[in-house]
Amino acid sequence: MPEITTASRRGKPLRTNRQLRNLLAGFYTSILGSQMTPIALAFAVLGGGHGVSGLGLVMGAGSLPTVVFLLFGGVLADRLPRRSVMLTTDAARAVSQGLLAAWTLAGHVPLAALMFFAALDGLGQAFFRPALTGLIPAVTDAAGLQRANALIGIGRSFSSLVGPALGGALVAAFNPGIVFAIDAVSYLVSALFLVTVARDAVAPRTESSSVLVDLRDGWREFISRRWLWTIVVQFSLINLTTMPAYLVLGPQIAADGLGGARGWGLILGGFGAGAVGGGLLMVRLTPRRPLLLATIGLLGFVPALLTLAVRAPLTVVVIGGFLAGMGIGVFTALWDTALQANVPRKALSRVSAYDWFGSLVTLPLGYVLIGFAARFTGDFSLLVTGAAMIAVTCAAVLSVADVRRLPSSGAGDAGDEVGVVL
Repeated sequence: MPEITTASRRGKPLRTNRQLRNLLAGFYTSILGSQMTPIALAFAVLGGGHGVSGLGLVMGAGSLPTVVFLLFGGVLADRLPRRSVMLTTDAARAVSQGLLAAWTLAGHVPLAALMFFAALDGLGQAFFRPALTGLIPAVTDAAGLQRANALIGIGRSFSSLVGPALGGALVAAFNPGIVFAIDAVSYLVSALFLVTVARDAVAPRTESSSVLVDLRDGWREFISRRWLWTIVVQFSLINLTTMPAYLVLGPQIAADGLGGARGWGLILGGFGAGAVGGGLLMVRLTPRRPLLLATIGLLGFVPALLTLAVRAPLTVVVIGGFLAGMGIGVFTALWDTALQANVPRKALSRVSAYDWFGSLVTLPLGYVLIGFAARFTGDFSLLVTGAAMIAVTCAAVLSVADVRRLPSSGAGDAGDEVGVVL
């Protein structure tokens, strides 16, 4: 097991870091709304009679624009103030979700329209994610970088704990449109907080360059780090099999015998509780070999999928979700910090975009294939395959020395610009 020590350097306290505090407040608000939306979208699709295959199409439509536009989003975030990019995407998604809410409350929404609005939300993610990764080092000092990433992760995790349960309760009591409306308001609140964050400076450029040149330079930074592209390849395989199986088949299994929307909300809430616990650990502890621990943590997905596969009681399935969430909470904080500590800031958003692109490029296909394959093979074999993929890819990644040995500080690789001592 990797050695873990209590972090001796915390960086600037949160109570005195107004920039980070406001960024977190806006992010926490929007991510809570966003975590309520998937359960509303799932039961809007199922309630509209579109079935599991329809749900797979909607989820695929939501992830495809993210994949297609991520690299351009990374280039844009390295060229423009990242705060401005995030403000624009928040405003656009507020309008989109508001229109979807109005349509859903007015009556039946066709499958094509649900796919369209899911695609708009996915498009916003393509620009928001690389910008957020690049903005975090601008609002905190080097010593507080892992702590800031852990706090971002806790926000994601807490919202995954509260959001699905609240979303499921609202869908069961009212209408999915209520959840879409809340999501729209959350994006507006996030934008108001972002306005109070100082406009970040754009990294100086020695000469003008085309988008293709910027992408080529970002690719060189990405491919030169074996630990980085190895784990990205792992996630491309996981997102082809494991995650689609969990997220597409889970709601149908819950609808068949685990309490429907409320039951699926509790399962996702268990996942969120585990992720909060993992994030809290990373606020307090610093592993000397972060990617070793991060990869081991991903094995928590194995019980999460297997308990669904065997139709275990709801409590057992929730525990499985908790273990998966704990692993992803640890992984996310350590992975983001590894990127920010080992990649020059001027290329950080582009490298982050390559990370997201490589990880997510298979996800739309995975959603569609899982939805249709379930008709012929049943959900048991697909869930077991997803669990096996986690185990096999984790073993393969841990065989790579660069992954096992990457230290907690990346100062030697990134230079003084983003050097971190944790």
